Amino acid sequence: MAAHLVADHYPDGRPAGHTRVITCPYCRMQHTHGEMLGHRAAHCTDYVAKRHQVVDPRDTRNSPGYVLCDPAESINWQLEYVYGQLFVLRNRLQRLRADAARMDPLSARERSVKANLQAEIARITRTLRKAGVNV
Repeated sequence: MAAHLVADHYPDGRPAGHTRVITCPYCRMQHTHGEMLGHRAAHCTDYVAKRHQVVDPRDTRNSPGYVLCDPAESINWQLEYVYGQLFVLRNRLQRLRADAARMDPLSARERSVKANLQAEIARITRTLRKAGVNV
């Protein structure tokens, strides 16, 4: 991911070093890491994802992380974000399938909820298949 170098300062204004700031490909929030480039774990947390309602926090868990790179490198950063979102979609599909399997609708409302859930599962499945992801 494109990791921009940002100078940190103490409250009194003295320099405190540098950190790397990225836009996470999974939760689309800003994460900060140390100054070194290389592989990092994603900092997607339930609090951040729920507060900003970007994604369901359950869909960002167990992500493979990312590799911090200099923003000037010739990498297709938009494609990196797409890969991250495919990971999130695959996790969401697995979670929704499990939810649908547990549902045993009795009322008309419950049947409607399950039908909507199955329609969303079908939409996600089509999207992932178009992207070439085995589901």
